[in-house]
Amino acid sequence: MSETTKRNITAIVPLDLVHRPLDIISKARQMAMAANRANVKIIFAHNDRGMWVDRLFKLVIRKCEGAFTVSKPFYTGNVNAALLRNEAFKHVTDEFLTLLDVDIWPDFALIEKYRDKVDSQERPFYMLPCLYLTKKGSRDLTRSKIDVKQLTQRFFNFSRKEFLHLASPSSVIVMRSKDYSLLKGFNEAFSGHGYEDFDFMMRLADLHGASEKSPDMLLDKTARSPLFARGFRRYLGENCFEALLEKDLAFHIFHERPDVEGYQAARKKNYELFASLHKHKVLGTTVGDPTLISGFSRLCAEKNIDVSDYGILFDNKPGHIDRFDTFRRRLRFLLNE
Repeated sequence: MSETTKRNITAIVPLDLVHRPLDIISKARQMAMAANRANVKIIFAHNDRGMWVDRLFKLVIRKCEGAFTVSKPFYTGNVNAALLRNEAFKHVTDEFLTLLDVDIWPDFALIEKYRDKVDSQERPFYMLPCLYLTKKGSRDLTRSKIDVKQLTQRFFNFSRKEFLHLASPSSVIVMRSKDYSLLKGFNEAFSGHGYEDFDFMMRLADLHGASEKSPDMLLDKTARSPLFARGFRRYLGENCFEALLEKDLAFHIFHERPDVEGYQAARKKNYELFASLHKHKVLGTTVGDPTLISGFSRLCAEKNIDVSDYGILFDNKPGHIDRFDTFRRRLRFLLNE
């Protein structure tokens, strides 16, 4: 791949160090170094709260060749990833764009593969499935005990100890920068955790005629298996079929969930905003399978692909004790904490 081809995509990553700062700094450094090796431009948008960890981040990232940082006290209070992504985008000059979070394993070969697909007009954008790793899976990957290919194979072979769940769709997106401009970026009214990514994905799908209207569109129901998705996750999830067929997954490195005051309240408020913005899509009557099971199976048949090779995608059992890799986490699971 030529230098010119390699350099026409930018990754934008929002950062706020109000929670688990040292973990985020370490992952940002790793991502910046990987981007530099892949000759991919990366822009971090950093909400500087004036803490010592903010100064440490700027010191660390300054030493990472090729990384660009937009660092200002953009806001106080809840994390606003939408605003940070928009601030990062102001500095994007490349034709193509990828949206990443700092916890995503920096597999830029995967990003470049789907950038090339967008460039060749196979599809106008890709939302990549993202596999959430346990502590064990994260540790094995980050310590080079296993590579991405081997880890993917373990997932499809029903190994459990490395994996928590598969998000499909996820906010790992590869697209054209001009589309971000047409959409006017993320909606900054979403503050705190949740739904700003789904809002953006819905509008991106609308832009390219890849969305539908359905009476269950706003159903907010998660599933362990992406093929059992319902509501808006189901309709957005259709955009991940190609990546699932090719067994192309992004990986989310484990981190403890911070005990954030107002976490659930923010999610509730953000969902209400999301629902109000997309209520016009609640139309029509339900036709056929409300999940993705029939659609995925039909696509496999059309492409003469053995659907049994994707059996793990049909596993929708509730949480398994063997997914948890320490005695403490297993005990908490059993106690339903």
